[in-house]
Amino acid sequence: MGTIAKERILEFRGDDLVDREGAKIGTIDEIYLDADTGEPEWALITTGLFGTKRTFVPLAEVTEEDGSLCVPHTKDTVKEAPQMEAAGQLTKDQEAALYAHYGIQMPSPPEG
Repeated sequence: MGTIAKERILEFRGDDLVDREGAKIGTIDEIYLDADTGEPEWALITTGLFGTKRTFVPLAEVTEEDGSLCVPHTKDTVKEAPQMEAAGQLTKDQEAALYAHYGIQMPSPPEG
């Protein structure tokens, strides 16, 4: 996660998610928290003409730019992300596939 507090990230539900160029990617439908740390890990966004496509976007390195949540990925990268069912919790395999797509190393589980 970036430098934005958890509480602030959760406030972005229903707002636009923008790419690193400031272009709207989609609308934040939900924020998924890491099961181990409780920190925001994924944004589930709706995209498409009628908001029918739902895509997970990692919140690693997220920033706030001009009142919008901004991810360091392009709109095309998000559009090409593997589609996962948005029911409950992502499996480790689903997370691994998403992290690989976005070129991010999967975080190690906390010790203890």
